[in-house]
Amino acid sequence: MNLFGREINTKGFLRSFSSRFSKEPPIGIDITNEFIIAAELAEVQNQPGQYEIIRLALTETPEGAVRDGEVVDSVRVAEALKNFLDEHQFKSRKVITAVSGQAAIIRPRIKFPAIPIKELQEVVMHDAERYIPFPIQDVYIDFQVTGTVEEDNMTKYNVLLVTAQKQLIDTYIETFAQAELTLVAVDVASFAVMRAIEEQLAQAEGEEQQLNVLILIRGETTDLNVVQNGAPLFSRSIPLGSSTMIETIAAGMGIELQEAVAIFDKLVIPVVGDETFDDPMVEQAAEEIRTLLQELTGEINKSIDYFHQSQQEYMRIQQLILSDRGAKIKNLDQYFAHKLGMDVEISNPIRSLSFDETVFSAAYLNENAPLFATAIGLARRGIEEN
Repeated sequence: MNLFGREINTKGFLRSFSSRFSKEPPIGIDITNEFIIAAELAEVQNQPGQYEIIRLALTETPEGAVRDGEVVDSVRVAEALKNFLDEHQFKSRKVITAVSGQAAIIRPRIKFPAIPIKELQEVVMHDAERYIPFPIQDVYIDFQVTGTVEEDNMTKYNVLLVTAQKQLIDTYIETFAQAELTLVAVDVASFAVMRAIEEQLAQAEGEEQQLNVLILIRGETTDLNVVQNGAPLFSRSIPLGSSTMIETIAAGMGIELQEAVAIFDKLVIPVVGDETFDDPMVEQAAEEIRTLLQELTGEINKSIDYFHQSQQEYMRIQQLILSDRGAKIKNLDQYFAHKLGMDVEISNPIRSLSFDETVFSAAYLNENAPLFATAIGLARRGIEEN
């Protein structure tokens, strides 16, 4: 995997894949236990760096076919992929996908000597096992130099290290192969979102280099990244996501999972001065996940406090940006703003893209913008590296 669109480690995640994309950019495909989302972008003619949506669609993932970030039923997922891409007329056979949650282990700001990149690669590969909980032979590894620092009277690199278990990545390779697709790169979902909302992050940071917390609430996990200049300074995965909330609603209300999904998509979180509900089922569902939200808020707050205690050279975090399915919960941004005492925004990669309004509904795209962010970021990478 090339992080941030710059290839350094040719023996990392791309070791099994093609490191050169064809003239036709890859599709960005985001797969969770909830949805399969595909995005195809193109660069706007005579406007370098500006992109337009060519195709963008989603379908539900076959139930039980993806678990803990791993494709456990490649046959059903591959069949769903083939039918889905054919239905929406995606042409490219090359794809970029993403892993998230505890499937990806992210270690930001590890210090290594400032030595030539080729030598640095050897040192990183030799020392990587100190920073990951798996044997080195069982993981794919990639790294990115994110800056330099003076320490002990010498210049050192800050290195971002990313690893994922081979067994997990290989399930994606197998699935795409069965769907007659070629997986050309694997990214981290939170990094893809950073790319998708690059302009939103830059606007938020401004001249003072403000820190943001990017929160992806998706599937079985919530991924938290403290971000500055588009690079993570701190990363953590919390084992509680949108699927956890849906399952809690189903169990607590004694209803089928599909009915819980429908209620979840209408969910409204009560905030101060806004606690009336038109639908008693939605009101009960909000009550069912109240403890989960308190737990999630507490974990986010603990993570932010830990970052500030361990990284005292940085200014205080001022803003939180929500993304993915959980970000669509009505009033969740206000809830976090009230509980955490900071500004909260919803990610919107659509703002920086153009599209044909006779093909795409602007209201639909903006309503689902946080859900589309990962796939859009993957598709942007496909163009930028093409």
